[in-house]
Amino acid sequence: MARKMRVGKRRLPLWMMVVAASILFLTVYEGYRMIMPFVARDPLYHEVNFGQRVIDDWRYEGENEEGYLLFYNPANGDRAMLPPQSRLFGADGKWVVIEHADAASLTYAEPLEAAPWYVYLLLLAALGGGGWWAFRRARAVRGKRMRTRSARKSVAGERMGIRHSRRRFKPRRRSRPS
Repeated sequence: MARKMRVGKRRLPLWMMVVAASILFLTVYEGYRMIMPFVARDPLYHEVNFGQRVIDDWRYEGENEEGYLLFYNPANGDRAMLPPQSRLFGADGKWVVIEHADAASLTYAEPLEAAPWYVYLLLLAALGGGGWWAFRRARAVRGKRMRTRSARKSVAGERMGIRHSRRRFKPRRRSRPS
């Protein structure tokens, strides 16, 4: 049985491209973590210790005996106490999402509007790359509809008792000499 010769670029299967991309991403991620071990990996996360500022002048004061989170504003003497299961802290018209808290430190995330400019650039690049890939994929699938099925698939189907009709295209008629 003769094999068809494939003309054009040879592409890797999709699952191999996904695996290669994820390996590349994890390599870059772990390499960055080894080079910069003390930098938070998420640009929206911040970690403060006891007595450091969270929102404007509001400072984190740890936990009390019952596990409530304590905040203090030395500018006007206000105090705030949050239950242990609360995930949001708001003060002075701003708010943060509490990710983890213990007696000595607080990890919180600022809202998306507070993200650095490069986060938006990376998101835009990811969306653009995904759109470009989807456009290319749609063009490739559209082109497959015009191609014939391979002989190998039809032989395997006939062994199982399934018969597929092959798509054949008529050759172009040439004008006859007069």
